[in-house]
Amino acid sequence: MPLRGRLRLRPRDGLAALAMTFAGGMLFVTSVPALAITATAERAGNPVADVYAPAAADVIVAAPQHLEVSEKAAPEEVETGGYAVEAAPPPLQSSVAGLGSVSLLQSDLVVWPVVDPSRTSSGFGPRSAPCSGCSTYHDGVDFTPGNGSPVMSIADGVVVLATENGGGLGVNVEVQHNIDGELVTSSYAHMQYGSLAVSVGQQVTAGQQLGLVGTTGQSTGPHLHLEMFGADGVRFDGMAWLHARLG
Repeated sequence: MPLRGRLRLRPRDGLAALAMTFAGGMLFVTSVPALAITATAERAGNPVADVYAPAAADVIVAAPQHLEVSEKAAPEEVETGGYAVEAAPPPLQSSVAGLGSVSLLQSDLVVWPVVDPSRTSSGFGPRSAPCSGCSTYHDGVDFTPGNGSPVMSIADGVVVLATENGGGLGVNVEVQHNIDGELVTSSYAHMQYGSLAVSVGQQVTAGQQLGLVGTTGQSTGPHLHLEMFGADGVRFDGMAWLHARLG
């Protein structure tokens, strides 16, 4: 018969007590902030830094650099290239009816008036009259690149004539140029009606389209009649002039 006043613990009761102790410890750990349990230890009387404190940055100290130059070394003189500044040539002043004084800057570029200059018919100078009323002396050169081909200014300049009523020249444009300081006028005739792409007083550049090849005025077929003359108005061989500059 068991003795009174003495408590016997069964194995099942021991496991229950151990479980209660573990649960209590977990409750304490999870309910207290992490920083609250961070301890500052003492080492030889000096506090140890908190594990949450930021680490000190690494500092790299580079040794100073020195450049030693021999006493025998001498600076080398570098020659500077010379240069000259040339003023742009002054523009030509031309008096044009209806426009007054026109300033013409020098054009450094010369081009053919049509894309294919190899196809021509009448050249400059004496010839057999190709039609009734046509002259026996040709004042220009006829290019035949095909009906509707673009007609272009041979150089930079100013349009001094642009008309669809050019008489025997039909649809006609004249452009004045400053070529090497000399006044030169180029005339483009027999172009198509409605193809004029410029107007009087307009500045044009080399290669700019003026109109289209046609057969207006006194013409026997589609072609560009190009005339060229200087300040004296005397016509000269435009084909020879262009070949001298373009090859």
